[in-house]
Amino acid sequence: PGYTGLKCEKDINECASQPCQNFATCHDGVNGYVCQCFHGYKGVNCEKEMLNETTTDRILKIVDRVDAASNGPTFIRWGRTSCPSTSRLVYHGLAAGDHYGNYGSGSNPLCLTKQPVYGRYANNKWGGILYGAQYQIQGQSQPYTNSFTNRPVPCAVCETKRKRATFMLPATNQCPSTWVREYHGYLMSSKYNNQYISQYLCFDDSLEAVQGISGHSRGSDFFVVGVQCGYGLPCGPYIQARELTCVVCSK
Repeated sequence: PGYTGLKCEKDINECASQPCQNFATCHDGVNGYVCQCFHGYKGVNCEKEMLNETTTDRILKIVDRVDAASNGPTFIRWGRTSCPSTSRLVYHGLAAGDHYGNYGSGSNPLCLTKQPVYGRYANNKWGGILYGAQYQIQGQSQPYTNSFTNRPVPCAVCETKRKRATFMLPATNQCPSTWVREYHGYLMSSKYNNQYISQYLCFDDSLEAVQGISGHSRGSDFFVVGVQCGYGLPCGPYIQARELTCVVCSK
């Protein structure tokens, strides 16, 4: 219970259906969820309004509702076109970066808008260059069971609700206590022997590919990251060649 996939490798997000009511925050768990209620509400889904409220309770309820509408920090959900239920979609677009065989340009992948707006231009491509990003994932290999080889990579910029900070935690798919899991998946980067060196990014556990765009020939490539233990990483907890998980957390 709580998992899906051919080998039960994917955690089901019980918060996806948005079960929590009255502006409550949903915390996903294994085969369950917990609703963090605002002041003045109770119940499994925060569906019950508390009676005999004090003046303080009523003030705190108003503060909570104002806080719920406030903006929080943003993060990029790599490999998806939508945001988790704990955040709002700012826009979704196309992942892009430098060519895997280049030495220059930027090392940070970008989430481009689908509708670019240009200023002055000379159509000179001999400076920095951007290529569309694509997966290099074979279907028979874990952790992803479907083949995404040469499929274009989508991305979504998400705004958190009632949060003050976000960060990506590598090598685990669980957030520290008191932090909320926005999404989890697997670390990906450019290949270790490519000339282009990218950042390590957290790609979603349930990947999507950009629809309506055909695969292209080797632009900015992303591969699943494995462990090389014994070189500063202990071979006890870190297993040789094991694919690394990741999670994006907010608070």
